[in-house]
Amino acid sequence: MGRPLLERLISIRMSDEEHQHYLIAATKLGISLSEYLRLRLASVNENDVADQIAQLRLTILDNPSDVPTDLWPAVAEVVLLLRHICKPGDVRAAHAELTRSGVTPWRPSQDQKT
Repeated sequence: MGRPLLERLISIRMSDEEHQHYLIAATKLGISLSEYLRLRLASVNENDVADQIAQLRLTILDNPSDVPTDLWPAVAEVVLLLRHICKPGDVRAAHAELTRSGVTPWRPSQDQKT
């Protein structure tokens, strides 16, 4: 069974710069601009941790070079904590999504496991 038919059209105005920014971000993810904007809109519920993680993911994907190097330890900590609480199937699904997006998933090397 597919996704429900999307019947409602919403028009919004944005600058050419914003449009180009979102279009490039959507293209990098391999999704349409509409799907990208729907994902961003669905990620604004401040009370839902999953939505916050989705928003963080989109922000980092939108601006990977804008993440200051002094924040990478915090990003690494968040990733490790998430890996700790996620089931193996969740990790496999995330790896599959990364691979589909053209990103090589991180895996600990044998010498890091000791």
